[in-house]
Amino acid sequence: MKLKILSSALAVLLVASHALAAEAKKEARVTQIIRDVKLLPADASARAAVVNDRVADDTGVRTGGESRSELTFADFTITRLGANTIFSFNRAGRNAQVDSGSILLRVPKDSGGGRIKTSAVTVAVTGTTVILESARGRNKLYVLEGGARVSLVKYPKQFQDVRAAQMVDVPPGATTVPVPVNIDLNDLMSKHPLITGFPPLPSRDLIAAAARQPPPPSGPSIVPIIPVINVLGGVNVGPRGPSRNPNPPGQPPGQHPPAQPSPGPRGPVVGPVTGQGPGVVGPSKTTPTPPPVILRQAPGQTRVPGTTNTQNSPKTSATPSRRVPKKTTPPNNGPR
Repeated sequence: MKLKILSSALAVLLVASHALAAEAKKEARVTQIIRDVKLLPADASARAAVVNDRVADDTGVRTGGESRSELTFADFTITRLGANTIFSFNRAGRNAQVDSGSILLRVPKDSGGGRIKTSAVTVAVTGTTVILESARGRNKLYVLEGGARVSLVKYPKQFQDVRAAQMVDVPPGATTVPVPVNIDLNDLMSKHPLITGFPPLPSRDLIAAAARQPPPPSGPSIVPIIPVINVLGGVNVGPRGPSRNPNPPGQPPGQHPPAQPSPGPRGPVVGPVTGQGPGVVGPSKTTPTPPPVILRQAPGQTRVPGTTNTQNSPKTSATPSRRVPKKTTPPNNGPR
């Protein structure tokens, strides 16, 4: 009988310890306070926070001007709050609500991820260290390591994926999320108030590795225009293919323009062959074309234009002369 009672008591203690451990995992511990930080319990009045205070789910935290604080959870999820920030959380700090101010959230990898929500944007993170600044409807997201997705509360289908060493600036009243831009991580880590004055982050090695990597692609993808070499001479930058309008203006469809007269034969080539046509390389030298022969036109003659060879030119005909009738002399029959 006593054995049964002892076993039941041990079972109750075991269940209670598991429950307490589960509750402890959901709580945060205040690990740093700079100036004015207050806790806002749901069922009690606000009170000043002190280091090692336990902060339960749905308990708000508010910082004053030029004040900062840090909360650490059991799985080393870290939340840092900047000045004039109103913050609350649930799911062991994985879901954070920021009404105003700035927050740094570090979520360990393989821990289920987390989410930060403001009045305008939602930031989803998985094994990431990010900083979110929210003021007067403007939201700036900085990704220190890992990656995050930022979407609009009013337009959830509008989102952007932000990589390490990038940031995105969402203006008030935005209907689309701007394209992320690259940032200098080393400069951010040396100046941001949620980094300076605090102990090193557990993800500092990952942040340092991200700072050493080449910057990720920024902005919209641009397809370069590759010049197309025209073998007939010149360079085309447009797409190759048949013309959309093969007929010149004024030409009826279906009719081909008249063939252009081909240039006359070139003179004999001297030296290496070259030119503008395909497969022609090296400089060219041609014999000069002889000057045209100018012929004087005799009176009454016609000359065929466009020819300079007198041997092959057609014969000219002279204008026929007028025939003058001869006067006949009467026969002399002697004196009459």
